Amino acid sequence: MEISWYGTAAVCISHAGHKLLFDPFVSMNTVLRCTSVQELAQMGDIFITHGHFDHTIHVPQVAALGKRKVYCSAETAQRLVKAGVPAEQAVTISPGDIIRNGPFTIRVFKGAHIKNDLRLVMQTLFSRRIINHFQDFIDIMKANRKCPLGQVLCYEISLENTRVLHLGSLNLWAEEEYPQGVDVLCLPFQGRSDLLTYTLPFIEKLKPQSIFLHHFDDSFPPISSRIDCIPFADLVGQKYPDLAVTIPEYGASYPVS
Repeated sequence: MEISWYGTAAVCISHAGHKLLFDPFVSMNTVLRCTSVQELAQMGDIFITHGHFDHTIHVPQVAALGKRKVYCSAETAQRLVKAGVPAEQAVTISPGDIIRNGPFTIRVFKGAHIKNDLRLVMQTLFSRRIINHFQDFIDIMKANRKCPLGQVLCYEISLENTRVLHLGSLNLWAEEEYPQGVDVLCLPFQGRSDLLTYTLPFIEKLKPQSIFLHHFDDSFPPISSRIDCIPFADLVGQKYPDLAVTIPEYGASYPVS
């Protein structure tokens, strides 16, 4: 099994040519744009973690071009079909479902969305980046209104004895029982000013063997930002010496062992 990151929360998990694509999105930041709708459409079936624009706005194009199934919550499926996903390709799923897709077994869990802290909100809204990217800001606000959160989902992807737990937003549903000790935790790293301390309780709860970071790039300025992941990796190394943290490069493949 291998994992690749294509910017924002777009992650591909593959084995022997069979691919699963999570939250496909083409960066609004042209400097960082590392993929295209055409490239994403060549990957496998699509799994959506939640409905926000940076996880779904390009799904209709990717799904229609690649003729791929789109697995998502009922609310998100309804909206995506209206936006252009062929109805026969939209597959409604719920927490507790088990999906067989090629060599993979995917278990669906209830997730939760990160809650932005006040400091981050104020830093973002009163930054000069708002002025420098004002039209982008307006476009993002319009897109966000059209793309409600919906049900948040997490996925455990299994291949024989290898397991990956994939999150699209850095939070967990308090009452959900998540798998512990997975080989890789795919962890989105964006949305708080206190990410270092905020993230550690999730690691303690899930007890992964390794961490694969994503969603840390500045893909939709001025709302997003580039997160320096090195301090987090260093902190994890100090507290959990046997826990490896991968800070991936765009498009590179990382084996899951």
